[in-house]
Amino acid sequence: MESLKAGKLAKFAMDRTAKLISELGPRVAGGQASRDCARRLREDLSLFCDTTDLQEFRMRPGAFTGWLKVGVVVYPLVALALWFGMPVVATALCGLFLFLVFREFICYRPWLEQYYPKQTGCNVHGVQEPSGEVLRTIVFSGHHDSARLYRYNKLDKKNYFLKVGVPFGLLALLCLVSVLQLCVELFSGRLLGVGLPQIPFIVILAALTAAFPFVLPLWKFLSDSVSPGAGDNLVSSSMAVELARFYASKRHRGEPLEHTRLVFASFDAEEVGLRGSRQWFSHNTDLYDDVAGNGWHFNFDCPYYADDLTFLVRDVNGTVKLSQQMATGCVEIAKSMGYKAKSQALPFLAGGTDAAEGARAGLHAVTLTAIPWDDTSKPAVYHTPQDLPDAIEPAVVEAALSIAIKFVDLLDAGKLPVDSPWSVPMDAPSAEAAADGAPESSDTEECEPPMPNLRFRRLSKR
Repeated sequence: MESLKAGKLAKFAMDRTAKLISELGPRVAGGQASRDCARRLREDLSLFCDTTDLQEFRMRPGAFTGWLKVGVVVYPLVALALWFGMPVVATALCGLFLFLVFREFICYRPWLEQYYPKQTGCNVHGVQEPSGEVLRTIVFSGHHDSARLYRYNKLDKKNYFLKVGVPFGLLALLCLVSVLQLCVELFSGRLLGVGLPQIPFIVILAALTAAFPFVLPLWKFLSDSVSPGAGDNLVSSSMAVELARFYASKRHRGEPLEHTRLVFASFDAEEVGLRGSRQWFSHNTDLYDDVAGNGWHFNFDCPYYADDLTFLVRDVNGTVKLSQQMATGCVEIAKSMGYKAKSQALPFLAGGTDAAEGARAGLHAVTLTAIPWDDTSKPAVYHTPQDLPDAIEPAVVEAALSIAIKFVDLLDAGKLPVDSPWSVPMDAPSAEAAADGAPESSDTEECEPPMPNLRFRRLSKR
C-alpha cells in the first residue's frame, strides 16, 4: 500500500465534489438533489465512522428571501396610507417590514415564516468515538446545498444599481418620508385626521408613486437557476469525509484519539438562513452537551484561494460572536506550519455561515474560509454558474485539511488550553512537512481504511 499524503486526501475531496456535481447537479435547499447528496455522503461516512445518521427535517426556505416580495407589496400600501394622511399606519407598516428584514436577513432569526410552504431538508453526520473517556467533542462541517442564482450580477454595476440599488433606496426613502410626515402631523395636531397631506409631501409622494415600477424588479430578484456550489460549499462537506478517513486510518493501526469525539457533519439549507445547522444543533445536543465548555465547531465555507486563509471571529453580518480564542489559535497553528492566515469578522451584508449556529449552541466555533471579500481582486465565483471544481485551488483544500488535523492532534494531546491563550508547540510542522505527513488513501474502495504514514519534519525557522 503506497504511503499516504495530505495531497491525496485533497484529491479525494476534489474528485468526490466533481463526481457529485456531475451526477446530481445543483442542489437547492429542500430539493431532491440535495437530499440525494446527503445520502451519498452518508454512504462514504459509513466506511469510516462508528455511527452515521441521516436526519430529515421540515423547513420553510422561501421565508429567507420572502421579504423581497413583501417589500414590493408594502411600498404601494405605505404610499396609499400617506396619500390619505395616515402616517401612523404608514410608519407602522414600515416598522414591521424593517423588523422582518432585520430578523430574517440580518440576524437569521426567522419571523412569520409559517406563511411559506414547507419543504424537506436533510442533514447527515458520522461519529468517531475515542478510545477513552470523552472529554471534548469537535464537530467538522460543511454544507451540501447550493444557492439560487440572482437575476442581477453586482459586477454589472450599472444594471445592479438600477435593479437593486434604486428599489432599496426608494423603500428607504419612503420609510423616511413616513416618519417625517408623522412628526409634522403630530406637531400640527392633525395626527388622527384623514385627508391629503401638506403640499411638500404631495410633491414627494407623487414622485415616489411614479417611481413604483422601479421597485418591481425585487419581485423577481431570484432566478430559477441554481449554482453548482462546488466551493460554496460541497467541497467542504467532502473535506469532512476525508478527515473521517484520516482518523479512521489512525485508529485502524492502533493510534486512536484518546479523549476526543469527532463528528463529521454536512448541513442542508445553509443558503437559506442556516436552517439545516440550526436544526442539527437543536436535535443533537447529546453529541456535545456531555463535554460542557469543551465542545468545538470547526466549519469550512468557501475555500477557494490558498493565500486567503481566514478564520472568522464574527458571523451572520457581524451579529454573532464566534470564538476569538479558537480563531487566534488556528491562525497560530497555520502560521507555524508555514501558511499565510488571518482572522477577521465576516463583512456586513456578506451573509452568514454554519459556525454561527455552533456558537449559538455554546460551542467554541470558527469558520475557515479562503476568499477575498472585495469581489474584484480575484474572481468571485460563489453564487454564480462558474462555481465549479476547477475554480478551487487544490492547495487550499490541502492546507485546510492539514490545519484541521494539527488542531485535532494538539487538542487531543492536551496542548491547547480551553480557557487561556494558546501557544502552539514549536514542533508544529511546516506546510511542506504537513503535506508530506498527512495521509493519502488507496484508490480501492475498501471498508477498512489504510494507515497514514505521518512523518513531520520542521522546515520552518519560525
